[in-house]
Amino acid sequence: MEATINEAEEVKFKKVTKKSKRKYPGFRKNLCDYIQEYTEYTGIHGFKYMGEQDRSIFEKLWWLVLFCISLWICISLIIDTWKKWETSPVLVSFAKSPTPVWEIPFPALTICPETKAKQTKYNFTDAYDRYKYDGNLTDEELKHLSDSNLICDSNIYNDGTATVKLETIDHLMKIAPQFPEVFLSCKWTLLNESCYDLFTPTLTEDGLCYTFNMLDRSEIFREKVAQYKDYMKHGRYSEGWTLEKGYPPDAPKDTFPRRAMSAGSTAGLFLVITAYKQDLDYVCRGPVQGFKVIDVLLHHPSELPRVNRHYFRAPLNQEVVVSIAPDMMTTSPAIVEYEPHRRQCYFPTEKHLTFFQYYTQQNCEVECLANYTLVKCGCVAYHMPREKSTPICGPGKLECMLEAQKSSLEREVEADMLNYKSVDGKTEESDNCYCLPACTSLSYDAETTQVPYSWQKIFEGFRADINEFPGIQMSRLTVFFKEQQFITSERNELYGLTDFLANCGGILGLFTGFSFLSIVEIFYFIYLRLVCNVKRHGIHYWSGSKSLINDENYVHNLTDFAEILCEF
Repeated sequence: MEATINEAEEVKFKKVTKKSKRKYPGFRKNLCDYIQEYTEYTGIHGFKYMGEQDRSIFEKLWWLVLFCISLWICISLIIDTWKKWETSPVLVSFAKSPTPVWEIPFPALTICPETKAKQTKYNFTDAYDRYKYDGNLTDEELKHLSDSNLICDSNIYNDGTATVKLETIDHLMKIAPQFPEVFLSCKWTLLNESCYDLFTPTLTEDGLCYTFNMLDRSEIFREKVAQYKDYMKHGRYSEGWTLEKGYPPDAPKDTFPRRAMSAGSTAGLFLVITAYKQDLDYVCRGPVQGFKVIDVLLHHPSELPRVNRHYFRAPLNQEVVVSIAPDMMTTSPAIVEYEPHRRQCYFPTEKHLTFFQYYTQQNCEVECLANYTLVKCGCVAYHMPREKSTPICGPGKLECMLEAQKSSLEREVEADMLNYKSVDGKTEESDNCYCLPACTSLSYDAETTQVPYSWQKIFEGFRADINEFPGIQMSRLTVFFKEQQFITSERNELYGLTDFLANCGGILGLFTGFSFLSIVEIFYFIYLRLVCNVKRHGIHYWSGSKSLINDENYVHNLTDFAEILCEF
């Protein structure tokens, strides 16, 4: 048996050796014939005319030029498609069905009296006059004047200390209008709760304010953040609500954060807020007296209010009616794999905040400003989140804090400084202040109307003695949802991988006739068909050389491989 196999291999080798003695065409001739064969069978437009032997050189060059032009157009369009896929992969569309208002929390409202220092407790105007014209203030009076300047519009005294202690904040809170002096009446339609239970004190850049429907500080801030527990009453803890998932299915009607069961003024919040003429201070806060109400546009329950950025006024002796239209943005799971700078939003686990437990764009901006102020001034403002060991800026640092705030705003505008900076073709964040919106965000658009509030006529109608409240001024505020339902916006995938490949394939097919099978065809002619031809004609036929005839193992291996591959 072994002898028979050896004889067969010897006969096969003799055939190959005999073929090698023939006169074979050269390598260039074989290559030209092979390319002509490919151009005859390929489906790519124009190649057939470039490979035909009967065609003139002019015709072949003509088709070559046309093909190159078409290929250049294809490459240009594909590059444009790639840029669009890279820069604008997300499309904001409307949800398929409306969302009822009871599925989202009622907005958090922060009420800030315009009077920061009650004249009956601390006469800022008198202290300022004595400092400016007499100069006979005691050290304690000078310190109080310096501390009070932290919440005044006019920086009339900047010669105070660079840093202050918690006693300064305690002084500012004591001279501010207290809760019973601000709220005369309030009503939340769902429950019969007192005003004291509805509002919690909040420390803002506008001093002491009062907030409705905001989460407790321990749920907003991390444990490392210093808490002013001496005068900050704890709020109410949330009962399973999150911005991404909403309320639990078994949440009761009186859950927290509070939610309205319907639209209209009968299902809203009603407030009567007061001020007293004898307490108004026009030197500290200017000629406009009344209340600042945080604009509900960017203030949901897990977000820290920024009073000086978004607010509208409720003037004294006016009734202000606020109708709210929610604006909620969600994100499709299809774009989770995209980089944050491509989808232009952060998921909760993608952006860690040092001071806040919840990521929102506003919380990120507050933290960024606090960090920048600490670096620039060596301290932070009294209302900023901080660690216990971080110094609190005093009046001597007011100019530095204002400059830090200005510089921070400039960095927000100048995207090349604030956002992503290119390093070796890659991108990296700048100072961890790239504050994109949250992928699930909730804001409230407010429409306001106001008319004179004739509260004196109410006193007359009920035969109440207005003299029992000397100097009292009143304003009324009504806040409610405008519509029973609203349409949610959603970020969806505009340009996915399938869309990108389809566009590229369509462009290539339109201008050149190129397709996926064209790639297979190229592979077939370069490799598989070449190997089969080696089996059919022998390697010497294709190489045009006898240099390998003495390499018996090479001839055996290549010929056997070609035979097995082609028969398979």
